[in-house]
Amino acid sequence: MLSTLSSSKKRLITAILAVVLLGVMFVLMIFSSLGDSGTIDEVAHIPSGYSYDKYQDFRLNPEHPPLAKALAGLPLTFIKLNGLKADWSWDKINQWESGWYFMYEAGNDPGNIFFWARLPMILLTLGLGLLLFFWAKSLYGRKIALFVLTLYAFYPDLLGHGHLVTTDVAAAFGFAITLFAFSKLFEKPSTISIFWAGIAFGAAQLLKFSSFLLFGVLLILVIYKAFTDRKEKNDFWPLLWKYFKYYILVCIISLVFVWLIYIPFVWNTPSSIEHEVIDMNLTSDARTLPLRNFLHLFEGNPITRALGHYFLGIMLVVARVAGGNATFIMGHLSDKSISWFFPVAWLIKTPIPIILLTVWSVISLVIYRVKSKAQTWQYWLFLTPVVVYWAFTLKGSLNIGIRHLMPTVPFVLLFIGMTLHRYVERKILPTLPVILTGIMVLWLIISTVSYYPQYIAYFNEFVPRGERYKYLTDSSLDWGQDLLRLKEYVETNSIESIKVDYFGGSVPEYFMSQANEWHSSYGPTTGWLAISATYFQSSKLYGEKEGKWSYQWLEEFEPEAVVGGSILVYHISEEDLALHPPISPYKITHIDPPGSLNIDRGTPSANN
Repeated sequence: MLSTLSSSKKRLITAILAVVLLGVMFVLMIFSSLGDSGTIDEVAHIPSGYSYDKYQDFRLNPEHPPLAKALAGLPLTFIKLNGLKADWSWDKINQWESGWYFMYEAGNDPGNIFFWARLPMILLTLGLGLLLFFWAKSLYGRKIALFVLTLYAFYPDLLGHGHLVTTDVAAAFGFAITLFAFSKLFEKPSTISIFWAGIAFGAAQLLKFSSFLLFGVLLILVIYKAFTDRKEKNDFWPLLWKYFKYYILVCIISLVFVWLIYIPFVWNTPSSIEHEVIDMNLTSDARTLPLRNFLHLFEGNPITRALGHYFLGIMLVVARVAGGNATFIMGHLSDKSISWFFPVAWLIKTPIPIILLTVWSVISLVIYRVKSKAQTWQYWLFLTPVVVYWAFTLKGSLNIGIRHLMPTVPFVLLFIGMTLHRYVERKILPTLPVILTGIMVLWLIISTVSYYPQYIAYFNEFVPRGERYKYLTDSSLDWGQDLLRLKEYVETNSIESIKVDYFGGSVPEYFMSQANEWHSSYGPTTGWLAISATYFQSSKLYGEKEGKWSYQWLEEFEPEAVVGGSILVYHISEEDLALHPPISPYKITHIDPPGSLNIDRGTPSANN
């Protein structure tokens, strides 16, 4: 029926279907956002972005580039809010305390702040989907473009993290738009195409520092392109030099663009504050002292300060990746890293249809070798960033969430779309692959919709929903998004008092009069107890190290509920403790009595 329609009607129907898919994605994200409480990183990102836009001061959160945060902060500048400068944390350059103050202590409405700050992130996520649709359409036609967009629109990690004020989906957008612009440069080389490729690459660097890997990705593609475009062996080096000049120009334009965008965001940062920011973030040991002295050279005026602040951010992210973090996966705990974390996390967090389609695509690439130079170039465009990013991710020590693989998702989906197109184009068993692909798409849609609104806590069918906390924590499950759902549970069950050990970007006492602050180091207790999964698992690592109680004693009990998949709720009676006397597997040398931790809220940490 579709084949009998005119091309204008086909274009109209395709546009309508694309809008419907993005509309469904928008609805799923916006309503998930309304039910989600604040997550960890948003406490730092939202006030920071607001301060860049409102004050042109970049003292907060220098370890991330400004663009995503500034986009999130822009709507807030049009709302009447009590700002950051009235609190001590502004002058003391304490980004976390500034966040807690701005959200919960300054008299602002946190729900209003989260709604307006998250809206630009949702639009950015939809923008990435639109980019993939047009890219796939230009290469493989309308049907494959709609197929790729469907996979994108129902990808749980995108739905879960695409509505948060963080930099992960923003990084995916940066990677995708850079590779798209770079591919267009080689289709029609010109001054304009070089310029736009440079701007796209610059935007990627302004969205997340992991885009620094694109310097290597683009260089690999340049070498490959010169090798395949040569007509004679002697043509390689002249062609490589020609393409390398494109690469250098793109890189230079990108860095100039980054520099120019940084300037307004650091314009009002006092030189003394910039000096302090550098000293606070780079310790004074022998290794970092030369770097500190180098960065101090840039702090004197806004023009040079912008470049120095960019260099500082890169140094901080390198140190962060090398330093590691508390990691939990399937009963294994480490304060550094676990080498097999990301492969296993990908297998249990990625929808099974996407896994099967990816495996099918890899097998098809091996079996049906590509003979077309154009198709081979497309494979290199899609797979080079995936391989490079995975290689660096596996080598790094920051095993805190599958979200760190987000920049690879657009290219995996395009890779799958290209594989389906090859089958249809070459008529290699055309009916069977299309039918099986349709089944995969239907499976994905049903699985994703059934998980609403728990997309941060999404796991595929390999993991029982009630046991997700036994497999992963932190941003793969528990980032603080379920506090409002815990509030609903407490009110529904008429709970008058509940001890809460919450890992997230909200304040239990702000939303729940029944909440009392609790920590694992206080030891065993009775009554109602709500524990974030991240603290439940990480306490077993830090409790043993510090000679304090952990939540190991709760392994003898089944939770009454697991709210949103991320908050474990227990009701422990005196009889329960008598039947299962708490015994620590290691020697307890110190107990923190309840109420002893009256310190600044500070940086959220899995060390509790």
